[in-house]
Amino acid sequence: MAAYSLETVLLKWEKGELSPEQAIGQTLLLVQELAERVGNLEKRVVAGARPFVEQRPSPEPRPPSPKGTL
Repeated sequence: MAAYSLETVLLKWEKGELSPEQAIGQTLLLVQELAERVGNLEKRVVAGARPFVEQRPSPEPRPPSPKGTL
């Protein structure tokens, strides 16, 4: 059974195109997919894998400029 996207599930539910059982089933499929993704990310973090986005240090703060100059 293929899961709809969350947006599609909500839209179909609002339009009355899903029974409660279908909505619950679709929601459970989405939760299962998210649980697998979080589990994979946790494994990467524990294994010391490189993050998807490198975090760069913030630049040093500049002292305020004197009034009247840009």
